[in-house]
Amino acid sequence: MTNNTTRRILIGFCTILTIFALLAVTAVAQTSTTTKQVTGSQSVTAQITGTVVFNEGGTIVAKMSSGELKTFTPPPDRMVTVDGQEINARDLKVGTVVHATTVTTTTSVLERTVTVNSGKVWYVAGNNVIVTMADGKNKQFKVTPGYKFMVEGKPTDVFDLRKGMIVSGAKVVEQPLTEIAANTAFTGTAPKPKPVVAAAPAPAPAAAPAPKKATPAPAKVAAAPAPAPAAEPAPAPAKAPAPAKLPKTGSPLPLGGLLGLIFTGAGLGLRKLRQ
Repeated sequence: MTNNTTRRILIGFCTILTIFALLAVTAVAQTSTTTKQVTGSQSVTAQITGTVVFNEGGTIVAKMSSGELKTFTPPPDRMVTVDGQEINARDLKVGTVVHATTVTTTTSVLERTVTVNSGKVWYVAGNNVIVTMADGKNKQFKVTPGYKFMVEGKPTDVFDLRKGMIVSGAKVVEQPLTEIAANTAFTGTAPKPKPVVAAAPAPAPAAAPAPKKATPAPAKVAAAPAPAPAAEPAPAPAKAPAPAKLPKTGSPLPLGGLLGLIFTGAGLGLRKLRQ
């Protein structure tokens, strides 16, 4: 009796200890589960229609019918039926309207928050920017107002970014990843060529006017001959200047004789007057 009682007491005691141990382990497990942050992803399949606005290096940027920009990186062998002809997706021209089934995978903001240590701007439109990361992959970010990237050590707004700039940024949220479903037909419509405005035909040259008949000129009346101009009188010969001195050959004797005759005549005249 005594041994059976002791055995039962020991078994009951061990059972109680086991129950308490299980409860403690369960409590610890529940505590660790509630404190752990569980993240998940959600995939949405939808038919989309978009217009190609940029296509380079295997990455396509399309503007959806909602006005939102989305990036796609189709595999190299992805073919697209455009107006009945199959072409490679990487050869789509800007302006092509595409129709496809897409799978958009959205994860938590924490998982999509990345730090851009050094990336090159590949495409920018409004507050959407696509950056080529260090691993060569293109990632699209929809930048919130007021966010600043660092360009050459200076804070730069997203609207001032240009293709080819080397940028860096912290805590920037990547856009949800959108892929083309593998089992979908990828069709498109080529952009319509712009209508060519025909140039207006050149105006026909005006007909040359008919030559006018030459009217006979009136007979000219012979004009009377103009009178010959009067001959100008010949200029008078210039007087030879009187010599300042008598020539060496001259003599005062004739002058003296002339004066004598004058005085003689004057004397005779006075004599007559007295008589």
